[in-house]
Amino acid sequence: MKYIYYLLLLLGLVWLGGFFHFIYDLSRVEPPSAEKTDGIVVLTGGSRRLQEAVRLLESGLADKLFISGVNARVTDAELRSVLGSTRELADCCIESGTMAQNTRGNAREISLWVKKSHISSIRVVTSLEHMPRAMSEMRHFMPKIRMIAHPVGQWRPENIRFVSLAREYSKYLVSLIRTSIFETGM
Repeated sequence: MKYIYYLLLLLGLVWLGGFFHFIYDLSRVEPPSAEKTDGIVVLTGGSRRLQEAVRLLESGLADKLFISGVNARVTDAELRSVLGSTRELADCCIESGTMAQNTRGNAREISLWVKKSHISSIRVVTSLEHMPRAMSEMRHFMPKIRMIAHPVGQWRPENIRFVSLAREYSKYLVSLIRTSIFETGM
């Protein structure tokens, strides 16, 4: 029984050390490169993400935008309204997918779009704290695709939400373990 206690204590300390390293890494994120990519992909979950992705498209950082994880009940008109884009831009350059229900699903859905669209580089738009897990999942499905992380939001120490960050860190760990140990191939 004593060994189980020590093992749990050790695992807790390792988790805690990793968690603080996760927070430290988030606090050091540099602004994304302004390098052009073949496409922009955005994971739904906040209107700021969607609006940032459209702004990047309008700025010419890519010619195409893919929105992953759109609710199937959302109409094109509703989506355009949230995006703030013109109908012309939406018709020519913006596509969306409704298959994804989670980050892993986003990565799978995006990989199918990348393959279909013959894309070799993408700019990934999601929230700052979600970016490590999103990139881990996407690299699993698209190891040969060049990716630029474009997090939405900035690190502000006064806004640290430890419970939210701990939940995201734990999900990130699960993602890392699953993609590196249990799934050696797709």
